[in-house]
Amino acid sequence: MSNVIRWSPISDLMSLHSAMDRLFGDTFGLPGQSRTVGAVGEGYLPLDVYQTDKEWVIRAAVPGVEPSTVDVTFDGGQINIKGEIMPPAGTQPESYWLRENFYGKFSRQVTLPEDAVGEQARAQFVNGMLTLTVPKAQPAKPKSVKIPISGGTASGNGEQKQIGSTAAAAGKK
Repeated sequence: MSNVIRWSPISDLMSLHSAMDRLFGDTFGLPGQSRTVGAVGEGYLPLDVYQTDKEWVIRAAVPGVEPSTVDVTFDGGQINIKGEIMPPAGTQPESYWLRENFYGKFSRQVTLPEDAVGEQARAQFVNGMLTLTVPKAQPAKPKSVKIPISGGTASGNGEQKQIGSTAAAAGKK
């Protein structure tokens, strides 16, 4: 008996997308790391990634998944999301007339720019929507510092005298 392997056009498309990114990156030296998108394994997890003034936001729809079964990590500027979407209980693959929803393991990686502070990232899971917020590093604000000036008077022959020390020396004599 032979096994039927499910073909996933999305995985093939993402493989082509990654290959084209590598081709253009290698050929033209384009820095593509800040926008690297990866689909690993069979399941492709669509994402929305956008930024606000203070943070990066990543949204992923993972319907029917328990929050405790999703693994989210931040490593070296890269967000990794892993999990599994289980089919409804009691259904058999051969009983489907039409099946467009994905069931199975998924894994997704997104590389964020260097200003992402992963140690302060937060994740929320509401109604099947996983929302990650990763704060941006705030640029250092310029600080004004008063620089003291030591004073002296210059005589016409290139010598400098200390203002306060001349009067003190004259008073001691």
